[in-house]
Parts: sequence; C-alpha cells; structure tokens
Amino acid sequence: MNTAGRLLSIYTRLIGTARANDLPMIKVWAEVFELPTDSPSLDDEVVTCLQAMRAEMELLQTSLLAMGAPEELFEVAMRRFRNTASPVYLNQSWGGLKDEVSRSENALTFNWANWALRDEDENDLAADELAALRSELDSLEKSLQETEMAPYLRAFVQRQVDAIRAALRVYRVRGVKPIEQALRTVAGAYGLERSRLEAELARAAEPARTLLDRTTALVKNVAEAADAIDKIRNGGETVYALATNVAPFLLTAAAAMP
Repeated sequence: MNTAGRLLSIYTRLIGTARANDLPMIKVWAEVFELPTDSPSLDDEVVTCLQAMRAEMELLQTSLLAMGAPEELFEVAMRRFRNTASPVYLNQSWGGLKDEVSRSENALTFNWANWALRDEDENDLAADELAALRSELDSLEKSLQETEMAPYLRAFVQRQVDAIRAALRVYRVRGVKPIEQALRTVAGAYGLERSRLEAELARAAEPARTLLDRTTALVKNVAEAADAIDKIRNGGETVYALATNVAPFLLTAAAAMP
C-alpha cells in the first residue's frame, strides 16, 4: 500500500462505517485508528494520528505535483479531508461533518491517487501480526509494572516500549517508516547505554534480566516484520536490513551482559 492507499483506507473506514450522528469526532477517530476508547491518553493518541495523517496528505500532494498532476484534480478532496481531520473538531459531532467529507468525488480522488502511485506500494503487516505485536507490547508493559527492578532499568525498558508502541500506533497511517525510525532509536539506546546496562544488570535479579530478554525478542520480531515489508517494496532486496543489522546487535549486546 502506498501513501494514497493508506489515506484511502482511512477515508473508507471513516465514511463507510455506520455510526450515530451525535458521536463526537474523538470517538469516531478512535474507531477509525483502532485506538482503545478507554485509554486515559486518548486525546493525545488521536491527535498524534491526525497529525501523522495530515503530514501524509502533504506528502501525497507533493508526490502528485512532482508527477505533473494538475492540482485541481485533487485539491478539493484533500482540503475536505484535511479539514475534517482538524483537531479543532474533536468535540464536534460526526453528523455535522459527514456530508462534506462523504461526497462521492472525494473517494474517486483517493482511488485515482492510489492508482497513480501504484509503483510505490509496500506490503502490509497482516492484521493478526500487528495485533500480536501490540499484544506482546501490552504484556511486556504489564510485566514491567509488576517486576522489581532498578529505576534505571525500568525507565530504559519503558522508553523502548514507548518508541515501538508509538510507531505501531501510526503504522496504518504512515506505513513502515516510523517503525524503521523507532528501531534505529532503540538500537542507538542499546549502543550508547551499553556500559550502564551491563553494570545495572550485573546487580539485577533474574526477573529483570528476563524482562530485558523479552524486550530484545520483541525488537527482533518488529525488525523482521519491517524487513518483510521492505523486501516487497524494493523488489526483494532489503535496503535497511533491520533484522540483519539491528536485531543481532541487540541480541549480541544482551548476551554479553553479565
């Protein structure tokens, strides 16, 4: 799926789902982005996804103009969708916005853009694979809260969990790019803090070591998923080789720690 295809998928979920007219847009977007509606940070999570989506719309517009497409072919539909995605309307009801964003020509525009950018398609993470990664993140975070460990180790693992969770949250909006960025952030943290990690783990009990092992295994799984997407996108050749370069580094670093 390319940038236009991802936006088309979001657009289809927005206008193609039956819902009450009085449902506030924050609940609508939570549904569209598959966010837990009972999350205490729902406002921030929705705004993050909307900002990512609006950035992708700018990227799409730039790509279409670079191809020589006349702006009048897509400007109106993009403006309507962008306006609906404004955080200003989060407390407004769906019924007040749906008519303008649901106009049939909007869908035609995104379908055309998806076709125009078909050579930029990347493979998609299967829904069950994405769900499994999110489930392991939840399990890891729960274990983190329940495990006795040094504050430094707790904060270190939490940062890695947060980085990967943030990337997966916007995956349906931005594709593999934020996952690649998150993995490089994680790898950098392991590299820069390796000496401190070794010292802390030398004093840590077995549950803390096990938790770091699980964190490393999760990073490896995410890297392999990202590499699978990248191979499709680049005709079978992995440009970033995250599973080849990032994950083994983490596994080697973890194995070397006392």
